Amino acid sequence: MLMHSQTVCCSNLWPTLSVGHLMVGWLAKKAQNSRVYMCIKEVKWTLESADAIQRAMILALAQLLRGQMVKESNFPLQVLNRPLDYDRDELMQAYDGFEDIRNQNNQLLETTKKNMRRFGTNLPQFSIDHAVNVGKSVEFWMSTLGAGVCPERRDDVREIWSYLASSYSHLPEAIVALRKVEELTAEMTGSEDYEMFDLIDEDWLRFCRFFPEAFSRELRLD
Repeated sequence: MLMHSQTVCCSNLWPTLSVGHLMVGWLAKKAQNSRVYMCIKEVKWTLESADAIQRAMILALAQLLRGQMVKESNFPLQVLNRPLDYDRDELMQAYDGFEDIRNQNNQLLETTKKNMRRFGTNLPQFSIDHAVNVGKSVEFWMSTLGAGVCPERRDDVREIWSYLASSYSHLPEAIVALRKVEELTAEMTGSEDYEMFDLIDEDWLRFCRFFPEAFSRELRLD
């Protein structure tokens, strides 16, 4: 028999690895790739079917999230700017962080809907739509990181960015719509000083000019 144990030693120039360790690593990578593939597929499908205003709203929310991440947690902006320059482990660490945010957002939406039904009412559709757009704005950055994790999906991520770039001229309308969500949420919660977005519109528009260097050469801001 070639092997009598779980260890295979190829040579002194190659580390001694157990078959089990290799299999676990391969399965973990495959599972990560599946998560990234699915995220990119769903974001692309959402943007393909969305109108220009919804695309612009997702863009505005994504750029707002980017600023909050950098400001509040010292998140390295360069990993979003040039994801192809980072190794897989670094990208997956960032991906996992965004995924946690996405999952918390989805859980909060479902919990809120459930709690409101207990009181004999339903969460307003504007609030549901906003929560969905917030989730997609998070998945947008997950997809951007995914271009580095799975380079074979780079063209799909480039197409995702092109959809959002094509909505750039609709950002003023999108921000007006988001301010309306903020106003309706304040009315719903009975909090007159409720603030959902902590920057003025001019700064928000300027903030939205960020496009990753990895894709910006191929994009036009229409």
